[in-house]
Amino acid sequence: MFRLERREAPLVKTVLDDLKEFCRAESSCIVVGKDGHIDTHATMVAEGRREVYLRLLATLNLSDSALQQMKEMDHDN
Repeated sequence: MFRLERREAPLVKTVLDDLKEFCRAESSCIVVGKDGHIDTHATMVAEGRREVYLRLLATLNLSDSALQQMKEMDHDN
C-alpha cells in the first residue's frame, strides 16, 4: 500500500511532489502552442494527468476494504 504514514513516507512525498508538478495539479491545464493558440490536444492530455493525480491523492489513505469497494464499483461501470 502506498500510504504516507509508513516508513517510506519521504519516498512517497518525493514521488507525489514530482507527480504534482508533472500533472499540473496546482496550475492550469491549458496548454498554449507556439502559435499563441490553445492546443486542445495537449490541454486534454494535461487534464487527464491531473485527473489521475487527484484520484491517487483521494485513494492514498483509504482502508483496504474501501479500496476494494472502489475497485468493485469501477468494475461494475
